[in-house]
Amino acid sequence: MDERRNRPEYDNSPKKWRYNFSKSLFTFWKNVKMYGDKNERITEEITFFKQVLDFFFAEKDELSILFDGIDIKVDKVRIRGQRQDDKYFEDVYDMFLSLCMSGITFKKGVRDEEILMLLAVLGKYPVGREPKIKAYERVRADLPQLDHIEIYPYDPEESGNLPIYTPEQSVRQIYCSLARDYGDICKMIDAAESIPLRMTERRVQDLISIVSNTKKIETIEFMMFLASIPSFEGSTESAFAVSMVFWSVLIAKKLKIDMQAIKRIAVSAYFQYFSKDKEKGYSALSRMDEFNYDRIEAAVNASYRISDFSDTAILSDRSSSSGTLSGEILKVVSYFSAVTRKWPANSFYKGPCMTRPQAMRSVIRNCTKNAFNKEIAEAFFSMAGIYPIGSFVKLFDGNVAVVIKRFKNFFEQSEIIVLDKNLSIGERKTVTAESILDIPDAAGAVLPEKTIVEILNTFLDERELSDEKSE
Repeated sequence: MDERRNRPEYDNSPKKWRYNFSKSLFTFWKNVKMYGDKNERITEEITFFKQVLDFFFAEKDELSILFDGIDIKVDKVRIRGQRQDDKYFEDVYDMFLSLCMSGITFKKGVRDEEILMLLAVLGKYPVGREPKIKAYERVRADLPQLDHIEIYPYDPEESGNLPIYTPEQSVRQIYCSLARDYGDICKMIDAAESIPLRMTERRVQDLISIVSNTKKIETIEFMMFLASIPSFEGSTESAFAVSMVFWSVLIAKKLKIDMQAIKRIAVSAYFQYFSKDKEKGYSALSRMDEFNYDRIEAAVNASYRISDFSDTAILSDRSSSSGTLSGEILKVVSYFSAVTRKWPANSFYKGPCMTRPQAMRSVIRNCTKNAFNKEIAEAFFSMAGIYPIGSFVKLFDGNVAVVIKRFKNFFEQSEIIVLDKNLSIGERKTVTAESILDIPDAAGAVLPEKTIVEILNTFLDERELSDEKSE
């Protein structure tokens, strides 16, 4: 830890500034608590505190420090003091616990007086280890309206006062968390930081548990639609990484692989393309402080990946898979997820852009030429169907629609959502695959963000349980 903190590249790393933030918040709060908000050190404290905030506000609109009853997290990353001058973490922990707070968020544009008002109120109350919800209510009542600061309650009797989510809501949360974290992790690699693997592993484990326990095919179909989204908050790379995680979990579960192996495959999927420099990626993943097979497998698989997705390259390049079961699964899902989205001009991905049905047919065709593992390709096809969810299709009346339910074959009925001329959602129809056609010109097409949200909400609004089990 000490050696890493003394390296030159650490000076401007997010990790250093997360520690700066937690320490600055503590010393600022302590000074206000002990001496009030008008002592001579306030100007010095608030100047540094704002400097820390500005580091994060250069790329984000807000910064949060969160407490979940066990860990303190800054900018969604767990922090913990390991040096002599980091002993203040216990006091930060006590502050959140005794005031029954689960978090504070500072938003871009926060004013000095708002920060002082918050800390003056927090400093009024004694710090201990016995949380009482009334303490938070008193803080909330004493705080004036702060436009750029939010605080959140923590209820120890209700596991942090977290709401009860449906499986679909939980899946959506996992998707968003993994996608948002992806960009931050890529920056950590460039800054030679250790990446927060445990946080990724927990989210992957939560996803696997949902897939393993659900009896609703709707939950699985919702996962497939999320995996079809071409970008997340402007990042194609983030959406691609999470798409690979979702598909690898679904395929591995279909193949009845054991839970721990599924976790290793999914972690590998998330990290396989996270650095353009394969050696740098391998180094980051293999820099472990404990013997962990999930991380070893992720490191190995990060060194075997496809960059050219053309048929010629796929058939000729046998080094694009580690030859393991996880490597063969990742080869299928990376191919399918990559060729079905348009990449930015500066991307290192090469190859054609296909519709989702075209990509599925290409997987099967190349499987017969031994480019992909036959058993894995068949499991993938049985999960995704003839027209994979998220496909653009045309009805015989000329209308365009989006597939939202799985088509197992050409004769069974499934559901689509018809789009109007503005690409907003319209009528929901039940049709057979025989009554719709693929639209080759729609390869890489992107729906308006509003329409994607509307379709997502149709999944989240479905509350009835289905007797059909996930396959």
